[in-house]
Amino acid sequence: MLGPMRIDLHTHSTASDGTDAPADLPRLAKQAGLDAFALTDHDTAAGLVPAAAAAEQLGLIFVPGIELSIHPDPFATELPLDGQPAPGSLHLLGYHIKPLHPAIKSLIDQLHLARATRNPRIIEKLKELGVRIDYTDVVAQANAPLAEHQVAVIGRPHIAQVLVHRGYVKSIHEAFARYLGQGAAAYIPRELPTADKAIEAVHAAGGVAVLAHPVHLGLSPDDLEHHIARLADLGLDGLETLHPDHEPIDTKRLTTLANRFDLLTTGGSDYHGSRKAIGLGSVLAPEDALIRLREAAAQYA
Repeated sequence: MLGPMRIDLHTHSTASDGTDAPADLPRLAKQAGLDAFALTDHDTAAGLVPAAAAAEQLGLIFVPGIELSIHPDPFATELPLDGQPAPGSLHLLGYHIKPLHPAIKSLIDQLHLARATRNPRIIEKLKELGVRIDYTDVVAQANAPLAEHQVAVIGRPHIAQVLVHRGYVKSIHEAFARYLGQGAAAYIPRELPTADKAIEAVHAAGGVAVLAHPVHLGLSPDDLEHHIARLADLGLDGLETLHPDHEPIDTKRLTTLANRFDLLTTGGSDYHGSRKAIGLGSVLAPEDALIRLREAAAQYA
């Protein structure tokens, strides 16, 4: 008798801040005993084509995805003023997107510009604090694992890695706690698209919009329900109920909210390779997630 299907719908590659190349992830997924997986790199779709090709060769079901950084207040209708700290982080998973669709490409370009503007400012802030690293070091760190002509989405994890290599901190966790995390000494906020625009772009690109790791919003249970209700009104399709950062009580609460607002449920490991101590397939999606994602995507095709 065949066992249940093993599905991991949240993974990252070197196209953003993971440590495994997109073309290598299917082999690793196969070794981890997965039947299906999604690649959901931060603010880029660059790894989807090589990952899909490698998955097909291995007979794995592949879901093309993305993880978009969004303004954390779903009630916001305009971009935040520069310098305003966000209360938490809101990430939107887009599944079954068409990566070359103009709507998703435009959103990705906007997010890349925001990173490109913020990253050098973080480096300057670090220098003011006596931390002497150059942005060229960060670019080299981000692009070192990539094949020729590929360019990574450069973000704070790459800056953190340089801080570790230069001996300013002992770990990436310490880098974020001391310098790069929200409220830390060198933290610089960035302009983010609003939730309504992001959900609209995912749908336009044929994708399904799912709220990633809702606990990262840092809200009380009542406020979380209020935010999810708002996102559902904006067209949100699902909640990531299963995630390494979710306690059983979080999963139970989120599943209840998903049922209340008629949202599908997903889950995954949020695998980043050696950058995080979370194994591929260590957290699995509900078994019906693939079917429900396909059904939801059909209405946006």
